[in-house]
Amino acid sequence: MVNSEKIKNDYLQLLRLIEKESLIDTSISRYLNYLNKYKNKFIDQSNLQHKEELKEFLKGANRFSDEFSFSEQNISQIRSLINNLYETLNH
Repeated sequence: MVNSEKIKNDYLQLLRLIEKESLIDTSISRYLNYLNKYKNKFIDQSNLQHKEELKEFLKGANRFSDEFSFSEQNISQIRSLINNLYETLNH
C-alpha cells in the first residue's frame, strides 16, 4: 500500500537537499523552483489522487536534474530520493 505521508516526507527531504545545494551553486535554484511547482501536490494528504501526474513529473525532474552538478555529499541521496518517490508512487 502506498503511504501518503512517506511521499510527503521524502519530497520535503528532497527539497531541503536541493535548497542546500542552491546555496553552494546558485544555478541550482532553477531546479529548486521547478520542484517547488509541485510541492503542494506532493505534500497534500490527497497526493495519492495524483499518482500518475506525480510520476510523470518525477520523470521530468529526473531528466532535468542531469543539467546540474550536485555536490558529492548530496548527489546519491538526491538520486535515491527521486527514485524512491517514483517507486513509492508506482505501487
